[in-house]
Amino acid sequence: METNDKIISVLLSVQEYISRNYAASLTDPSKFKQIKPYIEKFLRDHSLSVSGMTNKQLVDKLYSEMAEYSVLTQYLGRDELEEINVNGWNDIAITYIDGHIEKAAEHFYSPQHAVDIVKRLLHHSGMIIDNATPMSQGHLPGNTRITALKEPIVDEERGISVSIRLLHPSRVNRAELVKGSNATQKMIDFLCMCMRYGVSFVVAGATSSGKTTLLNALLTSVPDNKRIFTIESGSRELSLVRVMDGKVTNNVVHTLSRPSDNLAYDISQEDLVVASLRFNPDIVCVGEMRDVEAYSAVEASLTGHTVVSTIHAYAAESAHMRLALLCQKRFPINFDTSLMQAGQAFPIVVYVHKLEDNTRKIMDISECIISDGGKKQYRTLFRYKITENKIEEDHIKIVGHFEQLEIISDGLKQKLMQSGVPQSTLNKFLTKGVDYDCSFQ
Repeated sequence: METNDKIISVLLSVQEYISRNYAASLTDPSKFKQIKPYIEKFLRDHSLSVSGMTNKQLVDKLYSEMAEYSVLTQYLGRDELEEINVNGWNDIAITYIDGHIEKAAEHFYSPQHAVDIVKRLLHHSGMIIDNATPMSQGHLPGNTRITALKEPIVDEERGISVSIRLLHPSRVNRAELVKGSNATQKMIDFLCMCMRYGVSFVVAGATSSGKTTLLNALLTSVPDNKRIFTIESGSRELSLVRVMDGKVTNNVVHTLSRPSDNLAYDISQEDLVVASLRFNPDIVCVGEMRDVEAYSAVEASLTGHTVVSTIHAYAAESAHMRLALLCQKRFPINFDTSLMQAGQAFPIVVYVHKLEDNTRKIMDISECIISDGGKKQYRTLFRYKITENKIEEDHIKIVGHFEQLEIISDGLKQKLMQSGVPQSTLNKFLTKGVDYDCSFQ
């Protein structure tokens, strides 16, 4: 008998034994620790073993199948990983933080086995996946986001496809962004200055481009006495609470929306944006604008609050277009008016992108200037200029540099000064240059 077939055979026998005699240990997480002794007893009483595996390895394997997540267990929670993609029951791809992808040596035993394990993953967030609901989203503790599709959406012979994103936004700080060539110190300091002194901005880019990681790093520059109110959907990716000597030193409120089929119990990101303003926040952070909460975020910014967020969009003008379209879902007013309000509410747009060599860059930081007649003008303040992109020994090599093309407008300069920015700090951003070395204070 093949090793996998033997393991499945033993697993079925052990499950039947424990279900019949110790059923509570399989359903009550507080009793999971009792499962291993039961497995050991069953293997010993029935003289069961699997060729090529020690008794401990077999016990651990069976325990993982019964109380954990089978072949996925070894990858969950690992800091060096970014994503686990189950393309099908027999095809698992692992994406590392540096961008390279490896196929997992192991896979599930069958399409149904894969479905059963994914159901267990989704159970943590109270979500289900079955024939009636073949698409589901959920999360695990520790900022892990799950999106799953099963047949008939995917081919029956593949069983299920799953994207598991392991989110590590708090691991990357501002210094590491500069050290990793994601941006220059001047660019990071400029965005920190905007956030601290009342200029709202939005970070635009595609999935996995580093939007939330950048936002999390920038928010750590906020002084402890300023209140940050964060709003996210599904799972919490931002991690801003600072603890020293057992005491919380900063002023942060983290919130999550709570969707519900019953409208009376549904708490949307829009509800939380409205609620945040009653908490007297210095900065409101909407983790991602994807629906009608965009309108409330625009309104909050236009009424004097500092709002920072992310959005799935291309660079500056595209980001404002996307924002205006989301606002239209709440109030379908004249589109040009929505577009103008989006530019006024978020005058700074940061565009981030994952390049072909798997590095992430702030590709540009733009300012939107609205004239008295409502006409928009975009000014590129900073950009990453690619000078070379070639393939060397099957590897893509990208060469480029950051540069400052323009300085901020007089209108933005005035707003920053009215919000209390020291002249000495502002002066650092009023001259162009490629190299820059200072720390934002």
